[in-house]
Amino acid sequence: MARLLRLVLLTLGLLLPLIASAADRVKWTATIPADAQPGATVSAIVKAEISKGWHLYSITPVEDGPIPTTITALPPMSLAGTITTSKSERKMDNNFGKEVDFFSDSATFTVPVKLGPDPKSGKLKVRFQTCDDKSCDLPKEVEVPLTGEAAQAVVQKGDVNDPSKQGMLQFAIGAFVAGLLSLLTPCVFPMIPITVSYFAKRKETLGTGAGIAQAVAYCAGIVGAFAVFGLLVTVLFGASSIQNFATNPWVNLALAAIFVLLALNLFGLLQVSLPSKMTNAFNPSGKAGLAGPVLMGLTFTLTSFTCTAPFVGTTLVSAATGDILRPLVGMLAFGSAFALPFFLLALFPQYLAKLPKSGSWLEMVKAFMGFLEIAAAIKFISNADLVWRTTPLISRSTFLIIWAVIFLLAALFLLRVLRLPKVETPAKIGRGRWVTIGLTLLTSVWLINGARGSSLGELEAFLPPGKSDGWVENYDRALAMSRAQGKPMLIDFTGVTCTNCRWMEKNMFPRPEVEKQFKNYILVKLFTDRDTPDDRRNQVLLQKLTGVVTLPAYAAVTPEEKVLRVFEGSTRNESEFVTFLQGTKPALSAAR
Repeated sequence: MARLLRLVLLTLGLLLPLIASAADRVKWTATIPADAQPGATVSAIVKAEISKGWHLYSITPVEDGPIPTTITALPPMSLAGTITTSKSERKMDNNFGKEVDFFSDSATFTVPVKLGPDPKSGKLKVRFQTCDDKSCDLPKEVEVPLTGEAAQAVVQKGDVNDPSKQGMLQFAIGAFVAGLLSLLTPCVFPMIPITVSYFAKRKETLGTGAGIAQAVAYCAGIVGAFAVFGLLVTVLFGASSIQNFATNPWVNLALAAIFVLLALNLFGLLQVSLPSKMTNAFNPSGKAGLAGPVLMGLTFTLTSFTCTAPFVGTTLVSAATGDILRPLVGMLAFGSAFALPFFLLALFPQYLAKLPKSGSWLEMVKAFMGFLEIAAAIKFISNADLVWRTTPLISRSTFLIIWAVIFLLAALFLLRVLRLPKVETPAKIGRGRWVTIGLTLLTSVWLINGARGSSLGELEAFLPPGKSDGWVENYDRALAMSRAQGKPMLIDFTGVTCTNCRWMEKNMFPRPEVEKQFKNYILVKLFTDRDTPDDRRNQVLLQKLTGVVTLPAYAAVTPEEKVLRVFEGSTRNESEFVTFLQGTKPALSAAR
């Protein structure tokens, strides 16, 4: 067990620096003269140590460019002059297509301040953004004490919801459920009793402690494989790039093709497997101690790829919200669920006999899941269609009709009306199968009803966007209307492939109290995820007005283009969103 603990600690030691580097690109400190007196005007020296490969932008703003570094004094302290900086570099920034001034490695800011009654308690607030050559992090705020201590991140409150925290628990639970569902696939389920029997025998041979330690090591290999995969996605694509990656039409078409191939594999029409060299490279034969079980877990993860890929892919796509830790959290949750039964049954092998035996029923489940993968492929094809076309070929109604047909075919397969040549379907239909047939047919009818115009609730988040009655889709036109009517704008920064955006628009916006508040605004809907000049301008506007790159984001803006309030992310709390909408009135009065 001690060796296993050392192995876990070693793994964490390798992972944590990578995670930390992703979360904190700049170390900020500030100092003032040691003999500074209360109320005196002094120069605070603010230093920024920047991670290798990343750069920090200067205090000079660039139109339609990155977020510049800004430094303000927190009361009772105040600024007392012009901020100066160390020498910056000036180069073309590929992220914004503009020449910008920035710092690499380190930067120094000289900030004249008038001290408060207690100089040691003074703090400066710094807002900044960091980018590398391919991607940018979200803008951040830190409070820097004047004592030379490390800065502390500012926790946003009130008007701004933090999307990195909001929904993370729900996302992890969803990934965990996906991991549990993947256990029912034919690549995985038959391996549960075989694997558990192996470790039960090892437990008898080596003793209880050693046997359990090996089972834990096996599970650690499974969880570690998924976690490393999630970490690689995080490090390679970064926060903003992972969202751009997920909305790329070619990526969506590639994912659709993969889902179709895997569906054909589940239908028994095509054999898909990883190259034998890849799995043989991790063959645990001859490995002693705990290294063998760890490699066994890794090998099992690779060999089950053809069945787990759809669940893994769906989890990673749903992680593409700009939050750099979501892929890692998702894969940790997924891998933990995937490994859980192996560990529990290794502890309590007496329950192994109660598992249902694999057989023709499992082949039937496998083929049924093939229909679900075809439905998923349609979603990715729709994403590409939405990005490429202003008026999509696959409209909401067309999408729902296609899905209804897929579920109808799945029900006919379970009834043995539709036969697959290489899948044996048991002639006797048991209670569980009748229930599944009934639910599948009801789903098909429900989808047809939705195609006729009925709201489908939670499913609306995954459907193509419909018409936006009452919403202006051009910023300049909306601004002219705002100035003519003297009303603030409510800007909905959205995307054609953004599921959280769709949920808000279909489930939150129609609520009576929300619609009541909408009457106080010029309503503006700006899409940001299509590769068009308008969407690219909207992306710049999103970052300029809200300081974020994630969707959805909502900004209340005056006719003079002053931002009153910002609401980031989606929410299921109606009162929270209504409070945001109502809070614009006093803010507007104060601005005037």
